[in-house]
Amino acid sequence: MVEIAKALSVDARVLIMDEPTSALTDTEVETLFGLIDSLRAAGTGIVYISHRMEELRRLADRVTVLRDGQYIGSLERSEIDVPTIIEMMVGRTLETSSRPELPENASHEVVLKVEGLSTRSLLKDVGFELRRGRSSASPG
Repeated sequence: MVEIAKALSVDARVLIMDEPTSALTDTEVETLFGLIDSLRAAGTGIVYISHRMEELRRLADRVTVLRDGQYIGSLERSEIDVPTIIEMMVGRTLETSSRPELPENASHEVVLKVEGLSTRSLLKDVGFELRRGRSSASPG
């Protein structure tokens, strides 16, 4: 926040923010987002660097993905789609499976069960179970 204040004191026309919310509280993040909205409305150009998808959805007019220092592509606001951004970031399509089949040697004993796991920006109501068993590669 101090760095933003310094940039504003010299009437900066472009502001570059690299992961600015990483050390902020939720209240400070909301204050920052309000400030960004005001700066944008006043014509200040903002380059916002983040891996947090919710922040990108909230703030971005355009998302540009760089991977290993190379330009991968850009998406306009109407095209911003988290799976597409992730695919651009990792360089391949991530496949999801609803429920993998259990190996033959797996027991039905649940050793860990998680329900309703959520984070502020990445996970929402995730659940899974870990069952006792060995992979076929494990020693007897």
